[in-house]
Amino acid sequence: MRILSRLTFIAIAALAVGSCQKQVDYAGGPDVQPVLPDPITATLQGNVLDENGSPATGVTVKVGSQTASTDSRGYFRITGAALDKHQTLVTAAKSGYFKAYRSFAATSGANQVTIKLIKRTITGTVDGAAGGDATLANGSKVSLPANGVVDAATGAAYTGAVKVFAAYIDPSAQDIGQTIPGSLLANDKDGRRVVLNSFGMLAVELEGASGQKLQIKSGQNAVLTTAIPTAAQASAPATIPMWYVDEATGIWKEEGSATKVGNTYVGNVPHFSFWNCDQPMNAVNLSLTLQGANNQPLSNTTVRLRRPGNGWWTVSYGVTDSLGQVAGMVPANEQLTLEVLDNCWTVVYTQNIGPFSSNTALPTITATMSTSALTTVSGTLVDCSNAPVTSGYAIIVLNNFVQYAGVNSSGQFSVNILSCSGSGIIQVIGIDNATAAQSAVASVPFAPGTTSVGTISACTQSASEYINYTIDGGAQVSLVAGDSLSYYAGQQGATSWTTYISGDNMSTPRHNLSMSFTSPTATAGTYPLASLYVDGQQNSSFTVTTTVNVWPPTLGDYITGTFTGSYVTGSGTHTLSGSYRLRRLF
Repeated sequence: MRILSRLTFIAIAALAVGSCQKQVDYAGGPDVQPVLPDPITATLQGNVLDENGSPATGVTVKVGSQTASTDSRGYFRITGAALDKHQTLVTAAKSGYFKAYRSFAATSGANQVTIKLIKRTITGTVDGAAGGDATLANGSKVSLPANGVVDAATGAAYTGAVKVFAAYIDPSAQDIGQTIPGSLLANDKDGRRVVLNSFGMLAVELEGASGQKLQIKSGQNAVLTTAIPTAAQASAPATIPMWYVDEATGIWKEEGSATKVGNTYVGNVPHFSFWNCDQPMNAVNLSLTLQGANNQPLSNTTVRLRRPGNGWWTVSYGVTDSLGQVAGMVPANEQLTLEVLDNCWTVVYTQNIGPFSSNTALPTITATMSTSALTTVSGTLVDCSNAPVTSGYAIIVLNNFVQYAGVNSSGQFSVNILSCSGSGIIQVIGIDNATAAQSAVASVPFAPGTTSVGTISACTQSASEYINYTIDGGAQVSLVAGDSLSYYAGQQGATSWTTYISGDNMSTPRHNLSMSFTSPTATAGTYPLASLYVDGQQNSSFTVTTTVNVWPPTLGDYITGTFTGSYVTGSGTHTLSGSYRLRRLF
């Protein structure tokens, strides 16, 4: 299954430009002003994929000051996340890959993102003193000046071997909605918020012989040659602005320009990051809600916007939240075609919308579709007395993706799910908030149209989740359900398992803890920690062991254990002890 990230509508189009344009022209729309923060607290969940589209495990995902690690299916969930209605930034980091940036417009429901990582491989090695080129297979190229590289941390000149890590990001690729750094939201040189139409982008990092990060020397420039996608070559202007990702916001910022040379753009850059060759366009905010013919939200559903017409236009993607909502910036005064996709990229519903001359919230759109890929999963949750659960929810798992569905006053839950295969096993766990009890796992085959799981009794075992810990014998810190607790264990090769446990609250004072350990098998036992992060500080010096008392054999079961030891910070050595109980979701 492949799902695009729920990112802000990335730039759909810029108006056609002349063959010899010397300055940027903005098409249509109001005089855009800087976008001010508009904070919101909501849930963020999603999946991270590797370069092959497979689940990426052990990825550190961060939004604001909260972090989570992806589990064995690339899934993460952060509750009570500090988001923003205009420009929420999510980052994903894993060794061997470029750090991923995703910016999007958050909504009030559970926000869904999917991020595909870009492999970090050496394109070439250049002599720092002599300078030289590192060239990609498609003709894109990084050209370093002689004696133009410095140590990024110290600013000291570097004249040794420079390892150039570079990757081309094709804006015409089907997976652009997953790989795009940030989104295609941008601030131009005058601070105006615009959307972009991309003609090619590059990720570039420099590294020294000892692994140190390098940068371009102040006052000098490197030269980037960026291949133009085949579909965009006929529309590519003679000159085009260049943009880089602001790593603090995930928003592209204008800096410099590039000239078309053959089927490439060539431009100077003073530093390395993600660089993009784009035409900007004035934009307005658009929000909409999708529902199915049963008047229930189409949650976690891929939406694509196209601009009818000729020429090259970067297509936009978004994914609805748990309430069927999606929002973002779109080009002003443009007719747009909205398409609803299943998870195999098949269009299952189409509607024309726009043009929009100002910020717009559309009435709810009912996407009537005839497809075997859509089902409505429904059931009833009861307690130990067979009375309806009125405060609770169902956790619904299909393939690598998870959805949460609340119950009504009769204990009923219902949620629409699109699956391109039209098959698979749906697993459901019911949770009773009032009694902190959970059901056994109900497994039913995917049935096109409707899938009933019947009555589920939240009476099998305790649903209590927690991480409790004490530092230096002080007061116990308790991270409980709702504090972004997560656990997963993934097999690494034939003889090793890696387990991640983490929790983070949003209260004052702030508390968080995450740890990982490896074991030869997925069984109970005592293991030394491989990583430790306590109350905002990652610890490189520690001696802590964990004893796993119960290893969860199946979905819905719980890992339980304790941990004890010491770690070192700038204030000295501290003792640490605690316990945990966390649910297995896969």
